[in-house]
This record gives sequence, C-alpha cells and structure tokens, in this order.
Amino acid sequence: MKHTLGILTLTVGLFMASCSNLLDVQPRQSIDSGVALTTREGINAAVTNVYTYQKDITLYGRDLIAIAEALGDESRIINRAGGRFINEGQNVINSHLLGWNIYYLGINNINLILDALPSSPFNEAERERIEGELKFLRALNYHNLARVFAYDPKVRISSLDRGGVPLVLKGVSTPEQIENHPRASVDEVYAQIYKDLTDAVAKAPTTGAPSRATRAAAMALFARVALYNEDFTNAIKYATDALNAGVGRFVGNTDYVAAWRSNSHPESVFEILFQTRQESLGVNNSLQSAYTTMESVAQVNSLGALRPTPLPTANGWGAVVPTTAFLGLHQTGDVRRQLYQLGLNRSGSIVEECTKFVGKSGVIYMDNVPVIRISELILIRAEALARSNGDQVQALADVNRIRTRAGLTALPATTTNAQLQTEIELQRRLELAFEGHRWFDLKRRGRDVVKSTGNVPYGDTRTLAPIPVREIQANNKLVQNAGY
Repeated sequence: MKHTLGILTLTVGLFMASCSNLLDVQPRQSIDSGVALTTREGINAAVTNVYTYQKDITLYGRDLIAIAEALGDESRIINRAGGRFINEGQNVINSHLLGWNIYYLGINNINLILDALPSSPFNEAERERIEGELKFLRALNYHNLARVFAYDPKVRISSLDRGGVPLVLKGVSTPEQIENHPRASVDEVYAQIYKDLTDAVAKAPTTGAPSRATRAAAMALFARVALYNEDFTNAIKYATDALNAGVGRFVGNTDYVAAWRSNSHPESVFEILFQTRQESLGVNNSLQSAYTTMESVAQVNSLGALRPTPLPTANGWGAVVPTTAFLGLHQTGDVRRQLYQLGLNRSGSIVEECTKFVGKSGVIYMDNVPVIRISELILIRAEALARSNGDQVQALADVNRIRTRAGLTALPATTTNAQLQTEIELQRRLELAFEGHRWFDLKRRGRDVVKSTGNVPYGDTRTLAPIPVREIQANNKLVQNAGY
C-alpha cells in the first residue's frame, strides 16, 4: 500500500468524519461519500463543511493569526498563560505554525467534490458556482501552506530551498488511492494557485455574504498572491477589480473602532464565520483569549479611562500583546491606537492588549475573523504601484486614503518613491497589526526578524515551519526543510 500526507491520517480522518462532518446528511450512520456526492443535498452539505476546516485552531481559529504574530516583531509574550506562546515568541526551533494535515484534509474534501461535480444533478450554472467557490478555497489552502512551509517565490535561498508543497489535485476516498507526492517547486505551486484563482474569478458567485467565496474574494486573494509573487501587474489589476466589485466597504474615521466591534467587519471581502456556541474554542485555545483578558465589547467599553477598583475578573489569558515600540509607531490622533487598551489583572500584571477580537458575536471566545479586507487591498495596490514604479500618483492617493482615515495628515505630492515605500510598509504594520500579516510580510521581503528575545536572520532554519516528522516518515518522496 502506498502512503502520503500523514500515512493513513488523511483517509482514516476522512472516513471517521464522514458522517458528522464531511457529509452531514441522512442517514448519518450509513451514507458514504460515494453515495452522498451524487445528491444535491450531499454535495451542498460537503461544500458547506469545507469552510469549517478554516476554523481549526491551527488555521484561522487561532494559530494562523496569533502564532504568526508571536513569531514576528510587533508582539511580546506575557508569561501569565501557563507558558502559552513563550516558545513561539522566542522563536524556539520547532515552535512554529502547524496545520499540515488540516490543510490537506480540506484540500482532499475539495478534490472529492470537484471530482463528483461533472456527474452531479446540478445544472451547468450551479456546477460552475460550486466549482468557483471550491477553487477559491483550494487556492487559499495552498497559498497558506506555501507561506508557512516554503520560501516565497522571489526571495528563495537556492542552497536551502527544498521546494514548495505537494500538489494533490485528485480526491482520495479509499486507502488504495493514496499516492506519494513529492514537493512541487514553488513556481509550480504558484502556477496552480493562479490557475485555481483564474477559474474562481470566472465562476464564483458575483454576490454573497463575506463568509462565502465570491468573485470579489477570488480577485482579492489573487491580488495578495500576486504581491507575494512580486507579480505587480496582476497585484494592481486584481486589487483594483476587487475594490470595484462592491463587496465590503471602506469604513471612515468615526466608525473605525466600531467596525472592529461589529460581529462581521464591514470591510471584509472574505472572513471566517463562527456562528454556533459549539464552534467556540474556549479560554485555552481561542484567538480572543490569546490576545486579551477581557471577555466582551461591553467590558472593553465599561472600563474606559476611569478603571473600576477592584477590576473585574480576567477571562482570557492575554498572552500575545503589543510591544512598547510598536505602540510608539502610532502618531498622536491615530484612531487605530484606540484598539489597544489596558486589560484586566492576570497573574499580577496589567498591560495594553489588542482588542480587535473581543467577543464581538456576543459569545465569549468566538469571533469572526476577517481574512481579506478592503484596507489590505488598498495597501496591496499602493505597494505594487510603488515597487514597480507604476502610477505614483495613485500609490500616493492609496496610502493617503489609509493615513487620512486614521486621522493623520496626507503626505505631500513631493513625496519620493523611497519615502512612499517606507510609508506603505509602516501603514501595513499599523493597519493590519494582529491580523496575522507581519511575520509573512517580513518573510516575503526576505527580511530579518529583529526582536528583543533574539533575532531570526532571514534564511535561518526558523524562517520556515518544519514538515511534520510523520509525513516525512510516511512518504519517501517528501523532503524536510533545511535544518530540521
């Protein structure tokens, strides 16, 4: 028998989850994937379930946001959480982002549905809609895999480059179908992502909630992927197309903080939706608890400048908090500074915490997570224009749109390209902080991570996450990242 992607983890996990997760249709105890993926009800349930993989703790449930921040240079770790995040904050080797199996379980489910679509009872338009959604999600999974486990395309170190990640494009439903796959090259991985996103842009629904893939979401992800690829032409094109698509709205200065208190962020082009109490990851594992000791928007608002004595009991751990240096980057009057507030007393310490995720849904430890929002698209276009020596007037207008909304003065027309690029990078830091971007921004630019706990030079083993040992042992074609 041939094994890959976690030996039998993929297949056994698939079948163990098939009744309650992948194919949540009747009769739960007897239906299998071959039967369910021939019915409208079964396929629709399977498509809905594909989104749930993104809620896993190792993905957007927490780690792809909070641990990415802990690894970077804008946060410090408060040792009041039973040692949580200490190793990640100090960039200890092997303490990194995870999720390999979850990504590939999601990808396998996508592949199974795509394989079943041609003979499904849906009409052509319906099949295209489903295909567009799934191609977006497969592209998102592969891009995140590449960001975590591989070098980005234009900053590879040839002596250390072990390739991208395995490209698995055919569904597996029995052990006999499992095959070994080597790591595709980084260029091959990006070519596949481009292919999937091209299909998603053409076929995904033009309208829909930000929790489902739309054409605008596909264009937005394409813009991000192209920026990572330093394909500035496509980054500009797709950022512009996504901004013109009418999904999400650019919030103003007066409702900026309120936007982060809304369950669904108004700027979201695509976000991960948490909607049932059963999806809460709890005090030990949630994104909210990683960032703050506070339990709700109401509690944040009630503390204010006049803090009560004694303080209410802390509910979260509040372990990953902003550094003083990062907070100092905010100019006087910057509305974004209001999102960092003194938390509650936990283990004898009260520090400023990020309150972007603080029980916005009304249920503690369960917040929707914006994946791509309008402000990021504006900054993608600005960066791509500035770095390609494109339309500097538009690049300046884009960064000034972010600045003036924050309450800062606009940069003058005499701003040089070098000054513009520096400002765009600063505004990315301030605007997207604690949303999981900074570590990846440093990595895609080939930058060192400079922090008080010890620097991580670019190309150090810790730049990339290790592929799980069980995957290497199960698949003799899979090569581990250098240094592990």
